[in-house]
Amino acid sequence: MGVKKLWIIGLINIAFVIMAFVIAEDVIDKGRQYNKNMHEHVEVLTFKDRLLNQDEWVMLITGKVISSVEDKVWLDKKLKSEQKLIEAEQNYQEAKDLSAYIVYMILGLILVTIILYAGTKTILLAMGASLVSVSMVLLYLGLYSPMIEIHAYDEDLKIPIVIKFDEMAATGDEYINKGSEYIEGLSEYLGYKLDVPTYHPLSWLADGYKYDHSVVFEGKMYYYFQSKSVDAIIKLLFKDKNYTLGWALLCFSIFFPILKIILTLMLVYIPKIRRIPVFSMLLNIIGKWSMADIFVAAVFLAYFSFHNMNTAIETSSHSLIGLDFFLGYAIISILASIMIWAATKKETQLKFYEAVI
Repeated sequence: MGVKKLWIIGLINIAFVIMAFVIAEDVIDKGRQYNKNMHEHVEVLTFKDRLLNQDEWVMLITGKVISSVEDKVWLDKKLKSEQKLIEAEQNYQEAKDLSAYIVYMILGLILVTIILYAGTKTILLAMGASLVSVSMVLLYLGLYSPMIEIHAYDEDLKIPIVIKFDEMAATGDEYINKGSEYIEGLSEYLGYKLDVPTYHPLSWLADGYKYDHSVVFEGKMYYYFQSKSVDAIIKLLFKDKNYTLGWALLCFSIFFPILKIILTLMLVYIPKIRRIPVFSMLLNIIGKWSMADIFVAAVFLAYFSFHNMNTAIETSSHSLIGLDFFLGYAIISILASIMIWAATKKETQLKFYEAVI
């Protein structure tokens, strides 16, 4: 016979949340280190430090004239940027490894809950309580871990520096022939008819010759880079005075989820609350908006991706672990709400359609 008292799973959930939050702090810290190293990697290769760097221009032009000259400016930047990229990748892998421990803890919590409460009437409440604890941890990780990364760059950018002597010669020949025409006109005016033939001496000398001194900036040259968490996105929106989207993301990603967690915990651990229909009704109303936070985040991230996009350059974006955590929170919180509703519907006398407004 399984355990019936909910305070037992309550204590287990408290222990789970404490341990999970300790590991979550390390995951978030590794995410911040990843962001820091990625930004430092990009800063070395920004167009301001490459395209507008006179030292690199001198080395590139000198290398065109003297083949034995190496671009030491680029080699130094390449070494530094690669080191920062390696450190960033290590940070991200460490964050993923720590996240795996949290996943194992979540699976362990669910298994313990099933073992303890199997065959009892309180198993749905116990499972709901455990899933709420899981959703709290996932929400925290989803808010503060990096969610998406956006790059805009050129690779092996070639700057054409070509002088076409044909064009210059043709212009010179045109002026020479105009001079010949002037001499013919002057001789006719003076009574001496001169016939000066048309020549193209400069074009003959140039004969397709051109001077090509184009230079290539090896590797990547970044024009734009961002790596943000939901927390950082909200701060950026308010900083840029985009209050409408900022408040929408703040409400759907933080205020509503926290309110939903509080109401769910009250329904689980306080039996008297279950007899008050307004609490269950409020929880169901909030539950209907469970995916709105994901929608708002997606709308913003789409804007964030394409607002600064230029089709003439390479662009790429990558989802990071923050998006996985946030999606996990949304799904787990919905499951928790369903289980708790199923466990308390007799006490609250509330059905799903009764919560529709």
